[in-house]
Amino acid sequence: MHNLTLYYFGDLMGKLGLGRETLRIPASHATIAGLMNLLAIRGGDWDKAFSSPRGSLQILVNKRPAQLDTALASGDEIAFIESIAL
Repeated sequence: MHNLTLYYFGDLMGKLGLGRETLRIPASHATIAGLMNLLAIRGGDWDKAFSSPRGSLQILVNKRPAQLDTALASGDEIAFIESIAL
């Protein structure tokens, strides 16, 4: 199991009603894509936010840009940032 700290910024914070959480994920899901799948199965706005990657979603792991295949380790901090100007 990996202990992660997740941060949600921009429009995601408003949509999800959450700015920060800690989460334990199994090693089998220890990539950004795996984490996003776990978040999407929460349903509702979580599914909309994480079921399919968008160009407007910026992802950082430990303050560095990350891709879907970026590996995650216990103690990592993951930031999901989405701001859409209307």
